[in-house]
Amino acid sequence: MPLLTVIMPVYQVKPYLASCIKSILAQSFGDFELILIDDGSTDGSEQICDIFAEKDSRIRVIHQKNQGVSSTRNAGLALSAGKYITFADADDLLEPALLDECIKEIQTGQTDVLYHGFKKDVWKDGKVSSSLKGIPPFEGVLSKKQMKEYILAQRGNLNVNVFSYIFTRELISDLHFNPTLPYAEDAVFVMQALSKALTYYFSANTDYHYNVRAGSAAYRWQPKLVECYRCNFRETRHFLESLELTPTEMDEIMSQKYVDGYASLVYNLCLPSCTLSLKEKYRILQSARKKFRIDYYKRFYILKEGGLFAKAKTFLVFRHLEIFLILFGTIYCKR
Repeated sequence: MPLLTVIMPVYQVKPYLASCIKSILAQSFGDFELILIDDGSTDGSEQICDIFAEKDSRIRVIHQKNQGVSSTRNAGLALSAGKYITFADADDLLEPALLDECIKEIQTGQTDVLYHGFKKDVWKDGKVSSSLKGIPPFEGVLSKKQMKEYILAQRGNLNVNVFSYIFTRELISDLHFNPTLPYAEDAVFVMQALSKALTYYFSANTDYHYNVRAGSAAYRWQPKLVECYRCNFRETRHFLESLELTPTEMDEIMSQKYVDGYASLVYNLCLPSCTLSLKEKYRILQSARKKFRIDYYKRFYILKEGGLFAKAKTFLVFRHLEIFLILFGTIYCKR
């Protein structure tokens, strides 16, 4: 039985898939199984999975009809055998020491879950711009009580990308990814896991390369974004309740989630892939504004960034003038 299971959904990623698999097989830590779930690929990715599986007995391949990322991860969970479970995206890369260092940390700390940072590599026109993301200000073990203090100090700022976590099997044995969510499904899963956890390990390791490319989900209009965010916020609230926050503390943290989520919706509506009319965009914003209770939560909100653009954006949102963000943002995103 392997100590660690790495679950990787695969769909139409042929140009990047081999490099990703090789980066996992090249890990200095070798006691793992890699489960590749081919989600109906037709570009040759499915063949790459089989070729690697023939060469390395640690690899298991599942071929299924296209069902979406949540269903593929759930299929991987159902077959996983490791004491610890983590996830990787098929177009990302792992540096050789990542798994070894993280497994040592989670075992030493004897925690339910480990979190690590990452490198964000943004690709555009063949060029990459890299930056370190999600590095925690604290490294080590946190109890439930200490996690509350940490969350309050960070005003709820916590990365929820599932690839940044290693979970114990016991922690997530009864959890599944929601297949009805086309976006933020990993955030919902992470929040559910964190709600159950009693101990947490925070690592400053950034050996995971998260690749963002043109055409990825981050740069596509998401019609169900509001519903996905509301589900995410609901699980976030459950997590905060598990930490026993006071009502005022809850409002202070949730204000960051709702206001930042609303700002993300504004940005999403400006993307070239969103072909809605200006009237339709404005209607969506007005509906979301009520659902996110922006006029209530703005009294608790503290702007994390001091840049002029961030201040201007917040000013316009709080004064019901976000239509100007749509007008100018749409022009900017087309550049």
